[in-house]
Amino acid sequence: MLETYRKENRKIALGLLSFITNRATNYDDLNQLLDWGLTTPRSVLLWENPTINQVSGIVIVELGPTYVLLREFALSPGDRSGRNMFAIFDELKQRYPEHRLMGTLTTQSLLSSWEKARQYEEKINGNQFTAPRR
Repeated sequence: MLETYRKENRKIALGLLSFITNRATNYDDLNQLLDWGLTTPRSVLLWENPTINQVSGIVIVELGPTYVLLREFALSPGDRSGRNMFAIFDELKQRYPEHRLMGTLTTQSLLSSWEKARQYEEKINGNQFTAPRR
């Protein structure tokens, strides 16, 4: 389940951001990245794995008039799977149903995989995509 970041989750958020190897190399960099993610029009969302009831992922998005740009994305090592990644993207789409999900050079390949899987499901099921309710 995606939840909006709260100050009491700062240490968890910093720990999850540390899994983004190309972005942050020390504690100060992680703090800067998190603070940057909290400035408008960006938003920091934490993902709680419903199987283990533990925060296991972080997403930094930028909200535009017609799009949601996936700026940063990280899952804890034990939760890195296509299933969890797709669950997060499903929830993002459910949260912003009128917006197109877009990625950066780093995150677009993840979103492309999700979109292909979505299109395949729509083709098989013969209906439009609706994010699963939790």
